[in-house]
Amino acid sequence: MIMPGAPSVDGQLYHLGVVVHDLDAAMAIYRSVFGIAGFHRIDTNYEARHRDWTGTIANRNAFGRLGELMVELVEPGQGHGPAHEFLETRGEGLFHIGYATEDPAQRPGGVAPCFEVYPTRRPDGTYGIVYLDTLESLGFFVELVERSAADRLMALVP
Repeated sequence: MIMPGAPSVDGQLYHLGVVVHDLDAAMAIYRSVFGIAGFHRIDTNYEARHRDWTGTIANRNAFGRLGELMVELVEPGQGHGPAHEFLETRGEGLFHIGYATEDPAQRPGGVAPCFEVYPTRRPDGTYGIVYLDTLESLGFFVELVERSAADRLMALVP
């Protein structure tokens, strides 16, 4: 558990990740309820490690603006990543918060990573996209994204 006074994430909160059963239905609801004007769709397909599993993650994703933040809707597909785990064990909902950071290798409060996206491996051997294993302590994962990658994604979102 992360305790008050423990080190905090060195970065900027920039998005909320929501796992859903049906991406198209979720986009319609988020447009209606939150007034999100448009979404940028990206279907992912990459190699990753989540806990003791390694393989291909292929999800349907949609990114939209919610004020200063971005909302990422994720419909899990192939693989056993954090979105799949959350949907199976907890159902639809907020499953991660994403921070843009210069240091995705940081481990605030000593929390270990549980998910690493292999194509983002950096020259020093660390990864540019990781999820910290905060599910039990916070009820969601904390995602750390290399700032340059976060900036490129934010530029795509209407």
